[in-house]
Amino acid sequence: MDLNWMMAVAILLPLIAGILVFIIRQYHIRGLIVILTAIALIINSIFLMLHGPDTYTPTSHYWGLAITILDYAMLLFYIYAGLSLKNWLVLIFALTQIIPLAYWEFGMGASKALEEIKPAFVFDHLSIVMVLVISIVGSLITIFALRYMYDHEHHKEIEKSRQSRFLFWLVMFLGAMNGLVMANNLLWLYFFWEVTTLCCFELIAHDLTKEAINNAARALWMNSIGGTAMILAMIYLFAKGGGTAELLTLESIIKAGGNQAMLLLPVALMCFTGFIKAAQFPFQTWLLGAMVAPTPVSALLHSSTMVKAGVYLVLRLAPAFAGSYLGIMVAICGAFTFFAASILAIAQTTGKRVLAYSTIANLGLIIACAGINSPLAIAAAILLIIFHAISKCLMFLCAGTIEHLVWSREIEDMEGLAEKFPVTTFITAIGILSMFLPPFGMLLGKWLALESVFAVPLAAILFVIASAATMVFWAKWLGRLLQVLPRLGRKFESLSLSYSVPLWLLVLGIFVVGIGVAPVYQRFVSFAVNNVVAATEAFAAGWNIVVPSASVAAGGTGALIGSFPVWPLYIVFGVAIVLPLIFVTIKPGELRPVYLCGEQVGGVDTDEWITTADQKAKLQLGGFYWQGATGEGAVNPWFYTVSIALLIILFAVVVGVSL
Repeated sequence: MDLNWMMAVAILLPLIAGILVFIIRQYHIRGLIVILTAIALIINSIFLMLHGPDTYTPTSHYWGLAITILDYAMLLFYIYAGLSLKNWLVLIFALTQIIPLAYWEFGMGASKALEEIKPAFVFDHLSIVMVLVISIVGSLITIFALRYMYDHEHHKEIEKSRQSRFLFWLVMFLGAMNGLVMANNLLWLYFFWEVTTLCCFELIAHDLTKEAINNAARALWMNSIGGTAMILAMIYLFAKGGGTAELLTLESIIKAGGNQAMLLLPVALMCFTGFIKAAQFPFQTWLLGAMVAPTPVSALLHSSTMVKAGVYLVLRLAPAFAGSYLGIMVAICGAFTFFAASILAIAQTTGKRVLAYSTIANLGLIIACAGINSPLAIAAAILLIIFHAISKCLMFLCAGTIEHLVWSREIEDMEGLAEKFPVTTFITAIGILSMFLPPFGMLLGKWLALESVFAVPLAAILFVIASAATMVFWAKWLGRLLQVLPRLGRKFESLSLSYSVPLWLLVLGIFVVGIGVAPVYQRFVSFAVNNVVAATEAFAAGWNIVVPSASVAAGGTGALIGSFPVWPLYIVFGVAIVLPLIFVTIKPGELRPVYLCGEQVGGVDTDEWITTADQKAKLQLGGFYWQGATGEGAVNPWFYTVSIALLIILFAVVVGVSL
């Protein structure tokens, strides 16, 4: 396929499809457009992978003009939103973007220099990894959203459907993300960055409740702070480049950054932008607030779009701060978020908030790996991006499915789900287990991260504690799903194709990339690692994943590090976990009534008993969430204080080194 067409499909097709689904209000035609767009994006991402690394610049200068016009249109909309919502933070941070951006482009003359930038897009193996994640995982979410939004509006008894508007923003999100991860021109990067912010705002506010609008506004003004930081970085780079386009590309920053202390400040500002987008402490509240949106929004934000843009930017810039104090501070900031979010997840009683904190924690882990910036750490970061995208997408779609089965997001209301909805429970259990057990990939990513983190002792301590906390909140949730009274027989629920196809494909993806992690890494991910760090991947005999030490890479005889020799055991674990869930059943002779210290009502299937007052009582079980010790009210003041202090130290160190 021609490169022009592949770029058009990746970036422009979602926009065109979004406009069509916005105009066409017929449910089945709209669904067909979304499905065909999803298939086209998936196939196109595979073609891009087969095409390999390349560069691309649109031939017409009108594209640059369109980007500039749309930039200001978005910022003017932010100003309008701030005024109409009477949210002064939205208004203030919209102004802190539009004023310096106009000064930079027209006052300093950057607009002319930007026309000289070539190439506008650079996609290497890291970009290809991101495009595959966005186009495959994101497309499955759009298919899931078709039936979900129908059920969502039916349950809320909404008379005038807003599904077309919802799908417009959802589909366009994918095109903006594809453009973002391939953009080289900083102004184009900023444009796609702001489009994702706009899509996020509109999707969170979709239900138009007071809570939804307020949370959408918070997401907008927080991410606008990041936009302001990016503009300040571009102004600084333009000034240091002597008023030329010399430093106005990601490529040039990465090449020059490692050798010039003066570039640490703009790199730090852009990392700060990535921190906010990735909901790192103390900016996590915008992502937690996004949980009020319909589940496909949460799935998209967490797995393949908004927050992944943040970790992508930090990972992309990693060579520019390699070996510097900035790298150490990035690692510590990420590790602290991993720790804090994991602790807070233990106290959550709502499934989507557990998923939100888990996402924030894992994003912190990826950012910490980018800060450590060793070959092993970068390998861990990229693998975690892939594994987390698939597993977390599956988990959010399962949460949405459960919500439409029991009409609740509370974990306590999910008790006994294994008996009522065994298929959904099985898929959800696979999703939960994939986050921390073999044969699934997240365990490998964390294994590699733990091996690499000991270069930064403070981060290593935080890693260990956070990893232990992860086991607690996942095991607690899984326990509630499987906590049932023993009953005979099994009735499988029926799910619509719009639900079941994405769910089962994601389950398949989890096993494919988990069990097949060694060949996936060797033939695919290792090349993306080499885009970030100068390392030569090597594989020992068998199925080991091995990254050589510096001496080996230089032709010496040093030891290999990062060995993962137990890969074949993944197959054994996979069989041991899955087969019992499928084939083990209760036999009539094995079933015994639960003794409840009183006369029971009925036979073995009862969940009622007679109390001492001769009253019938229901058996009730509940979980304990340690809210007094790990709840938001108990620990957030400390976490906010520490995270803000870390950011102050980060910029103080960078400014000190730069001066």
